[in-house]
Amino acid sequence: MARPLSVGSIGPKPSVGTLLRRGVTKRCPRCGAGHLYRGWFKMKDRCPACGYRFEREPGFFVGAYFINFAVTEGLLFVVMIGYIFWKNANNEAGLALPIVVGLVFAVVAPVVFYPFSRTIWSAIDLAMTPMEIDEIVAAEDALTFDEIVAGEEFDEPDSPPGDQEGDIRP
Repeated sequence: MARPLSVGSIGPKPSVGTLLRRGVTKRCPRCGAGHLYRGWFKMKDRCPACGYRFEREPGFFVGAYFINFAVTEGLLFVVMIGYIFWKNANNEAGLALPIVVGLVFAVVAPVVFYPFSRTIWSAIDLAMTPMEIDEIVAAEDALTFDEIVAGEEFDEPDSPPGDQEGDIRP
């Protein structure tokens, strides 16, 4: 069934700053709604508020992995530069502390930053590649479908088809 698009469903394109701010706060880049995750590692397929599909194509979140990797490497770079300055000021500085701090950052940072990297990547991608009309329609249809499914109660048949009296079976 075809349904007309409303102007509100397309709306003005948010600025890049707005998109990134939404991504950093784990919100939908399109509408700014929250609650995009079922758990720390499991992102919903679509935004519950606007229907935006986060994984726009197969392999979409490779960019998110790159962002996560870049943040982790940035933290390790800061640890290394800190050690260089510390070693310059104190010749007796050992390697144990920077190695332990670096290992903690290398293990903990990717886990902690993972959901943020996915929403940040979604925001960057939406800034680079605006939604096409078919994506907007699919988002609206997904919302409409969810509303219909949530509002209906499905009746279970009492018996499977073909078991009623008078049915002819081969």
